[in-house]
Amino acid sequence: MNTVLAALDTSPSAGEVLDTARRVARLTDATVIALHVRGHAGQVVTGLSSMADQAGVALRVVDGPPGPTLVAALRQPDAVAAVIGGCAPSRRAVPRAWPVARALLQKTNTPVVVVPSGSGSTGEIRRLLVPLEGSDVSSRSVLEQLVPLVAADVDIEVLHVFTATTVPTMLDQPAYDLGTLGREFLRHHFPDAGTIEFRTGAIVDQVARVCIEHHMDLIALSWSQSPSPERGLVIRGVLEGASRPVLLLPDASRRTPPSGHTAVVADVVGTARG
Repeated sequence: MNTVLAALDTSPSAGEVLDTARRVARLTDATVIALHVRGHAGQVVTGLSSMADQAGVALRVVDGPPGPTLVAALRQPDAVAAVIGGCAPSRRAVPRAWPVARALLQKTNTPVVVVPSGSGSTGEIRRLLVPLEGSDVSSRSVLEQLVPLVAADVDIEVLHVFTATTVPTMLDQPAYDLGTLGREFLRHHFPDAGTIEFRTGAIVDQVARVCIEHHMDLIALSWSQSPSPERGLVIRGVLEGASRPVLLLPDASRRTPPSGHTAVVADVVGTARG
């Protein structure tokens, strides 16, 4: 049976994480199991138990270091995604969720969903925003990871942001327009998407803007697990400004295929730092 692992701490955002876990579970046709990693044996978790009971979700309480314990849980054969709690949208600091998400993506084959505090969404996930840079490698990774994960009917919108140096010269030719370019882009990179939006400017700003303007429910990004500072800055920037959950997909070309199919969603590991 597919499983959504909701790893919860005792912070105020735990409720939002659990709600998102349930939404992602419906999206992926999975069952939610909550996980809380205690900092020390005997810690009281009455509030989490009550929250899980009200949501109809089983709660597992384990003792141990948060990072390795969560990694071990995500390596189970039925795990397919992890959703962790983020911070309130802000451009002043790197979200604490990014180091945790990066560690999970590096040490497991499991996608990670980061839930920003204050997202406030409880409805079904039906509209997905997929920013693509337009390379075959990155586009293929998103396609191979996202499409099999989603079991519900969704609308997928691709976003491609042109910078001053990447605007195609073909647009100066009378035979080309953005409609033609969009159809060619989707056919070549992401045929499962329904629509594409072209924007110019800063990638992080445009992702946040389109997400709000088009009422998106989830943002999906691929991370190549590359040490490239540029790629890490884009992901961190999106996480800082996101008002919707962000699904981080590890590069399929760099991963070992998992032995099962499950969703692991919602981790707020309050003691995780780094």
